Amino acid sequence: MLTAEQQAVAIVEAPRVQHIVVDRSVGGVVAAGQQGPAGATGPAGPPGAAAVEIAFAYGDATPVALTTATAGKLVYGVDIHIRTAFDGSGAALTVGDAGDTARLMAANENDPTAVGSYTTTPAYAYGSDTGLTLSITPGAGASQGAGVLVLYIQQ
Repeated sequence: MLTAEQQAVAIVEAPRVQHIVVDRSVGGVVAAGQQGPAGATGPAGPPGAAAVEIAFAYGDATPVALTTATAGKLVYGVDIHIRTAFDGSGAALTVGDAGDTARLMAANENDPTAVGSYTTTPAYAYGSDTGLTLSITPGAGASQGAGVLVLYIQQ
């Protein structure tokens, strides 16, 4: 058993190799040579979030099916990044579901006629598995417009 002082600095020597470990939390000794077997798998971490990215353009069929939000999981962020401004008069984008096409992002929360990024934080949890959609109105006379939509959903 190593003393507290020995645990603070442990020196291991091998032919032409020297490793110095200065860490009291190290539970083993570092040495040159063959790697040992893998240790046991640790416990699962806390649930994270999935970022779902979908590219879209002015001529896409609408509504665009995005993904399915799992029951009880939070949809906590929607980002729309306009890469090419829509040039149609009355262009609009909404994000939601079949019951409310603007539930997660309304048309007045983004501007597809201007290059830029738009974010909402709906913090909405569906009661059952629900398909999410992007509704695209390219606008009268549209000949361009494109972007990327990113959804952040609890896992």
